[in-house]
Amino acid sequence: MPYSSATSILLILPDLPDTATTTDVINRHITRADALINAKITSRYETPIAPTPPLLGSLSEDIVTFYSYRSYYRQDNSNRTDFLDSAKEAFATLDEIRDGKIDLVDSSGSQIAERSEEATGGILDSTTKDYQPFFDVDDELDHAFDDDLIDNVMDKR
Repeated sequence: MPYSSATSILLILPDLPDTATTTDVINRHITRADALINAKITSRYETPIAPTPPLLGSLSEDIVTFYSYRSYYRQDNSNRTDFLDSAKEAFATLDEIRDGKIDLVDSSGSQIAERSEEATGGILDSTTKDYQPFFDVDDELDHAFDDDLIDNVMDKR
């Protein structure tokens, strides 16, 4: 289930033509925004989340509105819109949701259940526990070549 709809986007952007082509463009951007949202929050929540939490619906609308507006109008310094700022804020909010600074709630105000650690298959754990470090074998400041290796390369010339 998409987090926003073409109808809601057309209400936000009444200057876009209400045609089948516009609806197709908006639906493509809805799919794009949903994929981005799901990718950002999947470490905390089972996605897609249905019914759509109001916050995710708003964030999706902000992102889709920006993508849709960008599809129809060229943006330059004289044609700068607030939709770009809204999209940036939406991306920052998604980062805060992912990082646990903001929780998702449903329309009644109840918190959306987070993904359990068992369901993530340990994705929330560090991937380095009990493993031998690989990249710290040599000192990071020691960039000298082995003299024998240099001699071997020079001899083959």
